Amino acid sequence: MRGGRERRADVEDRSALEKLEERRQVWCIMNRLSIEDVAAFPKPGTRIPAMWQFSDDGQTLYYLFAPEGTNRALWAYEVTSNTHRLVAEAPDHADADTFDEEMRRQRLRRRWDGIAAYQVQGDTVLVPQRGRLYISRKGGPLTPMSDVQDVVDPWLSSDGRYVFGVVGGNLCRIAAEDGTLEWLTVGAEEGLTYGLAEYIAQEELDRSQGYWISPDGAWAVLAEVDERHLPVYSIVHQEARDVWLEPHRYPFVGQDNAKVRLGIRSLNDGGDGAIRWIDWDGTHRYLLDVLWAPGGEFLVLSTSRSQQHLAWDRYGSDGRSLARIYEESSPEWINRPQKSYVSEDNLLITCSERGGHRKLLLVTPDHGWTLIPGEPVSWDVLDILAVDSHRHRAYVSATRNRALERILMEIDWMTGKIVDLTPEPGDHQVVVARDGHAWIDGYSSREKAPETRYVVGGGVFRIIVPSATSPDDLKLIPPEFFTLAAEDGTELNGLVYCPDGDAPAGGWPLVVAVYGGPHAQVVVDDWLETVDLEAQYLAQRGFLVMKLDNRGSANRGHAFERPLFRHFGDVELTDQIMGLRHVAQHWPANLSRVGIYGWSYGGYMTLRALLMAPEIFRVGVAGAPVTDFRWYDTAYTERYLGTDDDNHQGYESTSLVNKAGRLQGKLLLIHGMVDENVHFRHSAAIIDAFVQAGKDFDLVVLPDSRHMISNPATKLYQERHLLQYFEENL
Repeated sequence: MRGGRERRADVEDRSALEKLEERRQVWCIMNRLSIEDVAAFPKPGTRIPAMWQFSDDGQTLYYLFAPEGTNRALWAYEVTSNTHRLVAEAPDHADADTFDEEMRRQRLRRRWDGIAAYQVQGDTVLVPQRGRLYISRKGGPLTPMSDVQDVVDPWLSSDGRYVFGVVGGNLCRIAAEDGTLEWLTVGAEEGLTYGLAEYIAQEELDRSQGYWISPDGAWAVLAEVDERHLPVYSIVHQEARDVWLEPHRYPFVGQDNAKVRLGIRSLNDGGDGAIRWIDWDGTHRYLLDVLWAPGGEFLVLSTSRSQQHLAWDRYGSDGRSLARIYEESSPEWINRPQKSYVSEDNLLITCSERGGHRKLLLVTPDHGWTLIPGEPVSWDVLDILAVDSHRHRAYVSATRNRALERILMEIDWMTGKIVDLTPEPGDHQVVVARDGHAWIDGYSSREKAPETRYVVGGGVFRIIVPSATSPDDLKLIPPEFFTLAAEDGTELNGLVYCPDGDAPAGGWPLVVAVYGGPHAQVVVDDWLETVDLEAQYLAQRGFLVMKLDNRGSANRGHAFERPLFRHFGDVELTDQIMGLRHVAQHWPANLSRVGIYGWSYGGYMTLRALLMAPEIFRVGVAGAPVTDFRWYDTAYTERYLGTDDDNHQGYESTSLVNKAGRLQGKLLLIHGMVDENVHFRHSAAIIDAFVQAGKDFDLVVLPDSRHMISNPATKLYQERHLLQYFEENL
């Protein structure tokens, strides 16, 4: 009897355990991410205020925000009352984005709808929308400013009286009161524009402007861009009911760039309106920036086509060259500084990497220069956010902890004193008031969804938009950091997304999420790492996922980037392989089942991994890959590789088309047919090479997609094929 009771109890206990396990599995399934979750926009916790702007008195802060959906509206935060108010919603009309607006969204990788830009001057608010201008005065409703349409890159004057912009390729000035339009240039035609930034400037040189109005509104410096000599590269819209050609003046490696002239003209009544073209070589140099200086003078920042020489030049309002106030050279390349300033006493405040890491650079009126800090440092200034000339302070965004963190620093350029104003570990996306008395801090980390703080000097802050969620709320496990030494001893940063629970016999399959190219960083202590839902989806289904910033990635100093010079793909792949082997030593990974995926340069790296290390990488999903850099643009590619004429071997070793016969693993290739950045020709060329070599592969073509996929249905389709490919093949 006793034995019988024990056996019955054992059966009952096992039944209870089975029921418990069944409930656990149901819970896991119910709380796992779906592909719809992965494709959705915005990501959890990222519905936050953006594009903050302080009013002149600092008591009102404007921002863009979408409480629901993706249509951003203009809001204001009142400091005194600690309240938020809706200023204006996007004007409601049926027009689609203009072609220029669509292209600018692509250049900025902007997926939000609604109001994309705004300006505030005093009590006047300007909102451009789908080529039209809307204005609000003294808190009133947005109203159409005039009948003028297709205004590109509008800019509201400091007194609120005028809106400048480009219409039909010509720069114009529109009276805000009655909409009267005055042409400031004439003669634009197809391929010839005034006041616009060319494609290369927008995509590769971080310059979206093509004209600069002086603070007193008396002068305009403007760029004439002549692309008429560039052959038209046509993108065919095969998906359209009536097939049509989209023309682009795209400067391919080694071929001509746009010719850029820079001129100045008076805006005062009674002026002759003539443009005085300055003595500047806009054929062999790239225009990077224009800054107004006291006394009606202006500074021009430019770099040589090789980007091995950078210079600041000073000009008078008559267009006459006054002096070259600063220059530097490099045997490799020079990364451009971001925002720069000129103080009231003519001090140029900018940045330079000539010390190895990016520091604050001060150039005096007598052309002397100083780097701050003077001693060697292991962190980099990313951007100058504000300058207080009276107190000799610069407020800068900088890196910390091997560039894993973003912080706000205050630098006293008279004493060299540096203060970290954001001590909490993580990522601080900061907007600073003009005089530095206060700032907005968008703070997040892997463990913390973004919260928005209003901070006044001294560190006193008020949370004005709290975190909307947390990893626990989302049932997400934040990724784990790791470090390893590269072949030359350089310390590399990595992340691992680890499945929950015990690993199977032999270990989890390992998938590498890769970018790998210059001017980018994928391993950071911020919330976006935790809500990388592609990686989280794979981890929830039993894959280890690794990210690694190989040598050549951004924000770690020039020496860290330098290994990419004259050839792509070698050191990046070496570091990624070292990374996955390191992961396998510390997590239960199955190195016989390794996959890789990436987009753009990450697509290039995915293909290179499959072709050059087929014994390691078994499955890959390559999105919008560059397959031969001779078909990419001048400014990006020549910066690192030179031209095919002076570095033919570098281009041959970098190319993937000539290596197609090495393919062994499973490959899924994804590309948009109207990609205006990495043209579909890249995939077409390697497809043909695979066919000629008798290599099998899988293909997803997105007929109406550009480099950034913005259509929700297309994004869902792309994510479904990417993620299921690993489940089916790895």
